Amino acid sequence: MFRPPNAFGAPPRPLQPPPWQWRQQQPPPPPPQPSPAVSFWQRDNVRDHVRKLQETIEVSSALINELEEIAATRNPGDAAAQESDLSSVNLPSGSADSSEDKHLCFVELARSMGVSQDTHESMAVDAANYLCHQLQHLLAPIASATNQSGPWEERSAMVRLTQKLQKAKRNKSWRKRKRKHVAELFQKERADYDRIDQEADEWRAKQIAKDIAKRKVESMKQIARKKANEERKRLESELELALMVEKLQELRSIRVQKMKKQGHFLPEEDDKYLERVKAAVEEEERQAATAARTDAVKDAILTAEESRKVPQNENHHEDGSEDLKNGPTEDKNLGDVGVSEKNDQASQKTEHEGHKVEGKVHGHHDPVSNLPFEFYHYYHGSSYDMGTLIENVGFFHETWRKPYTWALGSTTPSI
Repeated sequence: MFRPPNAFGAPPRPLQPPPWQWRQQQPPPPPPQPSPAVSFWQRDNVRDHVRKLQETIEVSSALINELEEIAATRNPGDAAAQESDLSSVNLPSGSADSSEDKHLCFVELARSMGVSQDTHESMAVDAANYLCHQLQHLLAPIASATNQSGPWEERSAMVRLTQKLQKAKRNKSWRKRKRKHVAELFQKERADYDRIDQEADEWRAKQIAKDIAKRKVESMKQIARKKANEERKRLESELELALMVEKLQELRSIRVQKMKKQGHFLPEEDDKYLERVKAAVEEEERQAATAARTDAVKDAILTAEESRKVPQNENHHEDGSEDLKNGPTEDKNLGDVGVSEKNDQASQKTEHEGHKVEGKVHGHHDPVSNLPFEFYHYYHGSSYDMGTLIENVGFFHETWRKPYTWALGSTTPSI
């Protein structure tokens, strides 16, 4: 049995919404259509409207000129006076002919096309009426917006467009300034970069020059150090050689002194003796030559004196007397030779003793004082006889030089 709703006074259940599958997708509500006055004040619409208005104004200005030409052809007197007034007020003084030619161009064009003056005038009037209606139609939206009594939507739309145009103009000028500023910054950055690059190049060139100069100085120091080392080595070698020679000379002098103290004789150091021997030999040769010359002169004198003696008896007597005297003279000569030898030996002994005394008196060592008598004989005997000199030289050569000759050429005997 069907029970009606609210039969027992209980509230009815609320209706459940249909399942989502039953729901139909409804299209989104259309956007509100703006009013024609508001849609007019869009950028593109205003741009097109202004362009049409400019074209209409240009055509209207041309039509005004045409109507003025037509009126000038109908009333030439009034038109000339009016034209003169207009030219004196608005136009420069030298453009009257050009304006007259310009005003007559439409009339001449109509005549060339075969249009009568009345027809031309009626067509111009109709065109003027159409342009006036067109200008009223184009100026109506703008007039309603500029008029304070118009609807506020149009005024607000015009204000928004004006603000938008001003903002676009500001943005354009700002972008222009921004581009200029960015260009200046870029140019300044480029100039700074070039300046820094130039400074870096100059610094690099200075550093390279400093490095080159430093390397040159180091190379010069190295060369000077090398030369100093070579010079020091050379001086050290020379000093070593000089010290070695000095030490050798000291050693030689020590050895010579030791040999002298032992009583040895070193003929190579007796240069004065050799010079004396040479001088004595030369003196002996000069004396011999002088004596020979003297003997020759004496012989010549004697021969001259004997040639004066003519008697032969005296010659025989002199010969006999000479034979008698030869015996005692020869004995006398033999005795003289023995006496002279004894005298020579005695003189040599006395000279030897005198040399000893002189060496002791003067306080220096005489190398001859320690020699035996035979050596003294050979040493001093060579001053009086060439044979003794030759014998002395041979004796020294055999006795001293040969036994003590070193392999290096030194004649100093080894100790």
